[in-house]
Amino acid sequence: MTKSVELVFGAGGVKGYFHIGLLKAIEELGIKVDKVTGVSVGAIIATFFTNGMNSDQILKLFLEAHEKSGNPLLLASAVTVPDMKSFLVGMSFLSLEKPWEETVEHLGLLPNDRLRIVACDARTKKAVLFEGTSYKLHLALSASGALPGVFLPVHFDDKMLIDGAAYHRNPDEFCKTTAIISALGFATRLSLELQDPISAYFQWREVYLPVVQQPTKVDETRHVLVAHEADDICGLAFNLSTKRCMWMYEQGYKHGMQVLRQAIADGKLEGSAEGGSESAATAD
Repeated sequence: MTKSVELVFGAGGVKGYFHIGLLKAIEELGIKVDKVTGVSVGAIIATFFTNGMNSDQILKLFLEAHEKSGNPLLLASAVTVPDMKSFLVGMSFLSLEKPWEETVEHLGLLPNDRLRIVACDARTKKAVLFEGTSYKLHLALSASGALPGVFLPVHFDDKMLIDGAAYHRNPDEFCKTTAIISALGFATRLSLELQDPISAYFQWREVYLPVVQQPTKVDETRHVLVAHEADDICGLAFNLSTKRCMWMYEQGYKHGMQVLRQAIADGKLEGSAEGGSESAATAD
């Protein structure tokens, strides 16, 4: 019987295309995945994957959402009037709860025993872990991506939850066995593409003035780290060209294939080192 591994999809906003490319490589190499942990955009991909979607289906959903990202009606659905505590934490009038509630219902997404979603308690900075089947999925997804300064926190029990990256960008501590860690790097310079003023602001902020500290270290003695780099792309650069998004997907596939094949050869993972190709096939 083939030994399964766990999978961690880290935070990184629009850079999630790297995750999807890596997932394509995992599928082609025949690596069996058990539990999947996700933070922020990683939680989205983890949710889609553990709900039975493959990499092609996830890529198609991301590209469709990317095409609609400039629609002001989508932004309007996220606007809300916050209470004072929420505003002081989030410094925003945008909430992810309604958009995610609609998306979860539309796609028929469910919490499940393979899925872990990580958010962060805004007061204690400790992790809040959603797992099992008895929580509201749209709240977990909203909380895991609630970056202060962009989105409002999510009220949960007596806590206010923010982006899980404020606890850890690639939380491997919840993994019980060997895991593939898909880690998305930070922007360290200004964009190569022409940006609108809002995207340019977020780019500048990620490079020079990050809102929250985001720990990134993982245990590389236990796990297989696939670190993706695109130092001119910030996590909130949602006006990127489709060409650039597909570049991230292709790079995630190529780099992932290289790292995973080596891990199989070294005996860290089980799969077919002969699988895969030079380029990822794209979704229709």
